[in-house]
Amino acid sequence: MNICSVIVSAKPEKSHAISQLLEEMEGIDVFGGVDEGKIIATLEDSGEKALADKMAAINNLKGVINATMIYHQEADIKEMEEEIV
Repeated sequence: MNICSVIVSAKPEKSHAISQLLEEMEGIDVFGGVDEGKIIATLEDSGEKALADKMAAINNLKGVINATMIYHQEADIKEMEEEIV
């Protein structure tokens, strides 16, 4: 499983609509920054190509200036389910 965090820079007048579109996309969660036009989101997917496709889809949304990956982790699903002590 691939997990990454991204910052989506958006035109301020479009940021709320873009945030809504992101929330509707499978495997994407929005955590903040909407009012500032710097939307903080995480993307989850099972393959790198699918993750790249999601990044491309975000960058193609009207009103998005750019989407920048901040962090990426590839982990086995069993690792993700293990308790961190």
